[in-house]
Amino acid sequence: MTTIHPPTPVPPARPPLLPAALPPPPPSTSTPEELLAGADRLLGTATASTTGVWPRAVALLLRHALEEALRRYWQARKPPLTRCPPHAQALCLESYADPDTARRWSATWAGLSRACHYQGYELAPTQGELGAWRDDVERVIRTLAPRTG
Repeated sequence: MTTIHPPTPVPPARPPLLPAALPPPPPSTSTPEELLAGADRLLGTATASTTGVWPRAVALLLRHALEEALRRYWQARKPPLTRCPPHAQALCLESYADPDTARRWSATWAGLSRACHYQGYELAPTQGELGAWRDDVERVIRTLAPRTG
């Protein structure tokens, strides 16, 4: 004779674990102006030993300067926004700064982000492109700098 056992009870489902809130990013040890000066040094001293490397290094420095300027802007105006990713901060920028600065920040950041990522089928950014982005970064840094006085 075959014995039929009752089904084993299924344990209740565990509640899903929610991700912990991200800590705020640590403050940069470099100011946007220092990062811009580093990019200027690289732009002016491209050598045979830096061939193929310096364009993306300049793009990284410029992008970091742009992000740090935005972080410092929000730290002075709306500190909770510093915990958001740069893209979200940029979306809020149009409501607090002028629309031209918000558009310039976003367009420059997008161009620099593309330039920072190595693609085997794309050429590195040219010195002319980097120079134009550098000028845009300088304008944005000046506009977003806290007003003193």
